[in-house]
Amino acid sequence: MLPPTRAEDVDGLPGGIALLHHFANTEDLRGFVAHGRRLTAHDDLTTPGDLERWLREHGLLDGDTPDTRAHQGHLTRALALRTALRAALRQGGEDRQDGQDGGAASVGYSFDVALTAAHGARLTISADPVHTALAHLVMAALTATANGTWHRLRMCPAPDCQWVFYDNSRPGRAKWCSPQLCGNRTKTQTYRRRRSG
Repeated sequence: MLPPTRAEDVDGLPGGIALLHHFANTEDLRGFVAHGRRLTAHDDLTTPGDLERWLREHGLLDGDTPDTRAHQGHLTRALALRTALRAALRQGGEDRQDGQDGGAASVGYSFDVALTAAHGARLTISADPVHTALAHLVMAALTATANGTWHRLRMCPAPDCQWVFYDNSRPGRAKWCSPQLCGNRTKTQTYRRRRSG
C-alpha cells in the first residue's frame, strides 16, 4: 500500500483528530522511496497566504474582511503551535500509555467560551479571527484528550518519516505509521548497522 501523498488523503479519522492530523502533517518530513515513488519533504505553511488558505479549506476561517487575512505574526504563531503539537506526538522509548509523554510544550492560549441557547458553546480567543481559528486547533487537542482519542495520535519514529498517524488498531499500540514500510525499513537499517559495526 502506498503512503498518502497528503494528510487529507487519509480517511476514517475522528473529526477533531483529523484536524490535528492534517495540521501536524503540513510539515511532511518523509524522504524515502515507497513502491517506486519518491516522497520528498515539504512544508505546506511557508507564507501567511498558505496558512490562510489552509484554515479556510478546513473550515476554521471564513469571511473576506481585512481582519480575516493572515499575516506574518499569525504564521509565526501557527508554526510554533505545529512544532509544539509535533513534539507532543513524538514517541519516546516506551509507549506513552506507560508514563511517557513524548515531548511536552506550552502553547500559551487563553480562551473565552460563550454559551448560548441557540448555538451552544462558541470559542473566541480575541477579536482576531485568525487567532481564533488557531485556537480551535488547541481545543481539538483538549477534546481529543477528554474523549480518549489523543493517545492514538502519534508520530512515526522512523527518522526519514516522522509522519503523524492515527492508530486505529484495537489494542492502540502501533509504533509505525506503516509496519511494512517504515517498520521494516528501520529494522533493516538497524540490522545492517549492527552487522557492519
